[in-house]
Amino acid sequence: QITVVARNSLNVSGQDGPITVNVIASDVGDTVPPVVLHSSTAPDRMEIQDSVQVKVVGSDQGGGVARIGYTALAISPTRGDTLVRTDSVVYDPPRGGNVTKFFRFATFNVDSLSLPDTLVYEVTTWMRDAKGNCAASAGQDSLVSLACDTLPTGQTVAKGRLGERLVRTTVAGKTVLLPAGGRIMDAAVDPVRKRMFLSNIVTNRLDVFDLAADRFLASIGVGSEPWGLSLNRTGDSLWVANSGGTNLSVVDLSTLRESDKARLLTPDVNLFELTLKVGESGAQWTVDDCPNIVAPCSFSDRPQFVAVDSFKNVIYSTKVTGAGAKGTARKAFFLPGMVQPEVKLFIDHARTADSEDIWTITHADAVAETAADAGIEDHIPGDPSNKISVAIPTSDPYTGLAQAELDLQAQGSDVRIRGGKLIYEDFLYEDTTFVAASGDGAWVVVGEGSASPLGRVFTYRAAQGDTTPLTALRQTTDLLNNAAEEVRGVGVNYDGSAAVIRGSVEAYFISPEDLRAQGTVRIPAASLGAGAALHPLHADARSLLNPLGGYFPDTHLAFVGSGERTIEIIDTWRFTRIGRVYLRDNIVGPLRAVLPFPEDNAGLPCGTLPVMSRTSADGSVPRRQIGEAVQIYRDPTDFTTPLIGDETITQDKCVVVKLFGATAAGGVVVVDVRKADIFREHPDRP
Repeated sequence: QITVVARNSLNVSGQDGPITVNVIASDVGDTVPPVVLHSSTAPDRMEIQDSVQVKVVGSDQGGGVARIGYTALAISPTRGDTLVRTDSVVYDPPRGGNVTKFFRFATFNVDSLSLPDTLVYEVTTWMRDAKGNCAASAGQDSLVSLACDTLPTGQTVAKGRLGERLVRTTVAGKTVLLPAGGRIMDAAVDPVRKRMFLSNIVTNRLDVFDLAADRFLASIGVGSEPWGLSLNRTGDSLWVANSGGTNLSVVDLSTLRESDKARLLTPDVNLFELTLKVGESGAQWTVDDCPNIVAPCSFSDRPQFVAVDSFKNVIYSTKVTGAGAKGTARKAFFLPGMVQPEVKLFIDHARTADSEDIWTITHADAVAETAADAGIEDHIPGDPSNKISVAIPTSDPYTGLAQAELDLQAQGSDVRIRGGKLIYEDFLYEDTTFVAASGDGAWVVVGEGSASPLGRVFTYRAAQGDTTPLTALRQTTDLLNNAAEEVRGVGVNYDGSAAVIRGSVEAYFISPEDLRAQGTVRIPAASLGAGAALHPLHADARSLLNPLGGYFPDTHLAFVGSGERTIEIIDTWRFTRIGRVYLRDNIVGPLRAVLPFPEDNAGLPCGTLPVMSRTSADGSVPRRQIGEAVQIYRDPTDFTTPLIGDETITQDKCVVVKLFGATAAGGVVVVDVRKADIFREHPDRP
């Protein structure tokens, strides 16, 4: 025992000790092992690229810690096999005092064709000091010095003890997180260049992920608070809805830059109510350009989701603002001879309340009244500087209104005057409003997130410029038969013959042309998730207006996000869930589907079959091939003949579609949907 005493110049002493020192013979050496403790952490569901983190803490009171390592066993209860992984770090010179080291190991011993695959990981950690003394830990709550042992394959474990056990499930998909943080609102995929674009509402940029190189490229600056994304019909540019302003950006996909001169600056859009009041002094017009619908009295002009139709018209929704402005749906178009694009509000589907003394005026720039008459001012579509106007006398108001509309239209205006008070609730939206176009751009579906008493769905058929009757955008509340239903995702097939509406309870399948409900499928924990998409080559679905269509089970598939961290795979004719893809996180935003890339199935005998478009109702447009789909049924018209593990035609590992969805983790998950996933719950699976 050693005691230390010190005395200062004032004769005041201090003491420390006694300290006990063990004295050993010089030829015996250090025989005391280190003490060690570890903890392992991993999510309950793991993607293949995810890792288990192992934290090791310990110390050695002799010559110091010379080496730290771990040994992990991955045990498959279903296959009955075990694989081992190990790693270590050497300290030279050895480290005294407390030592902390973090290790990571990715999932291993996973059957990628049988996801989800549940494994039991047994983790043992160990330390060796400068003299070679070894101590192991099996993950206890305190520092220990368990005796070490060696497996026949050479790895270090604890003698007579199992390692810390973690039961983890490996699921499909690869989640891409933003390199600089932010929040993803939408995703679009350029299949030609193999790039994924993510709208980052926080950074006012598009994050670009190179799917082939598996890395992020430089982000693209766009407008304020980018939200919805849509490729144009030729696939060379990308439309971006800038929800923080009143404009849409256009990104050149070859240069990965916004085409600044192409940015669409949208004008204000309003409605006017013209009222005729007759009193003792005679008739007088009054104009209300703020018809008591919201406070402040205006519509939101801020773009939210966007789609491009087959005539290059841009259909977009506007978001509900914090100031109380309600959302709308609009159409922007540009025709030859126009100085700038024209933007119209979809309102013609809204009803009017009968009134002999109120008229609703739409597509006008201004309506003003004087003591004697009222005046309507407008411009030639596409040329705001070319103004035209007419007066409406109070002496003959009813005839004057009708004549005013004819006079304006004769000068080139598109003003419309409707008798009665417009019912604004018919065309205003109170929540996130989704917009999705068919693959050929012929149809667009607009889905309102939620409203009272329920969410709503509208459809629009593409046509040149403003020649489309806006009444083609029709309300279909009768399709959603649950009074508390919302819209949480919209998907339209290639030719607009079928669509899926993802609600908060069920998935609803409709034919957009005749607005007939075709079927429903209940979605597990639907209120916790979102997203819906159809097979990219889903086409020619049979309906009242497409009686020559058919049922093609290889492509008549829907993919719907559930609230149980899965994507439900649904046959859109049988309305049966035939498969399921398990994910790490819930889909909480839009879900997109594209065909597999050529390299996805390279070297695999994946049989394909041609997919044909529909024949037009009048027979003027014949059927044509629109692509090749991976064959998943032996008989392309028979639901009961799934191809499972038939090496002569295809394999379970063949990728049928690639899905992209915004997840609760704040990223986008990329999912290769394989034939094995599609047939996981098929009733006729062998």
